[in-house]
Parts: sequence; structure tokens; C-alpha cells
Amino acid sequence: MATHTYTSWGRTRRPKNVTGNTSTSEITLTSTNGTAPSAVGDGYPTENQRYLHLMIKDADGDTTITVYVYYHAFGNWGKLQIPVFIKNGADTTVDLAYTDATFTCATAYQTYILDISGADRVAFVANNSDACDVYAACSTF
Repeated sequence: MATHTYTSWGRTRRPKNVTGNTSTSEITLTSTNGTAPSAVGDGYPTENQRYLHLMIKDADGDTTITVYVYYHAFGNWGKLQIPVFIKNGADTTVDLAYTDATFTCATAYQTYILDISGADRVAFVANNSDACDVYAACSTF
């Protein structure tokens, strides 16, 4: 009788690099001219993890990275939207709004932890072809 070996990430406490390699592997950007991903195989698989850990840096700080997600259930790519809370002046209520998950690279590493809620794939699009460092990992917790 063979021993079953799990091939998916399952539940992961420690973030695992989306490239499947060591934790020091940089990702390859899907596009460096702002073009959204379109093919099912674009980007990287997430194994339906909950959180995306993103670390970025650019030598001159003029690159933006936009995160896209793909769901097999929808068959399409879309910009990841992240919640922002807006307080309206003297009003004591807070409104919930959403904005694109677009991040401006700084000259020092910046880290973001994003809730991707089980998206099947993630892709990263830059606004220009400048050399920038982009690392991405996923985890359940």
C-alpha cells in the first residue's frame, strides 16, 4: 500500500513563497506596462490561501505594483480591492469604501499583508519596466 503524500499547501501558518521555491525567490511580474493579466495561467497559484504577503522595493521609487486575483468560479481576472474606512467630517459614522490594491514602491523594502480570501491565482502588474524587487508568499493564518 502506498503512502499518500499531500501536494497542496493545505493550512499554512508560515508564509510560503508563491513561486514554490525557497523563501528568497523573487517573482516575475506579469506585465511591466500596466496591462492586466488575461490568461488563466498568468500569475501564480495560491492554493486558496487566505493572506498574501507582499514585499516590494524599487531603486528610484517610481514604480507602482497592482495586485490582480483570479477565481476559477468566475473565469476572470480582476484588480484586488482593499477596504478603506472614510470618516465624514464631524459625522461620527464611518463609511466603508474600496480602492485598488496598488502600491508605490519605495527605496526601502515595504511589506503588505492582504486578505485574498481564497483567490485561486494572483498576478502582479507594474506601471513601468524599471527593475524592482517583488516577493510574494501566501498563508492561511
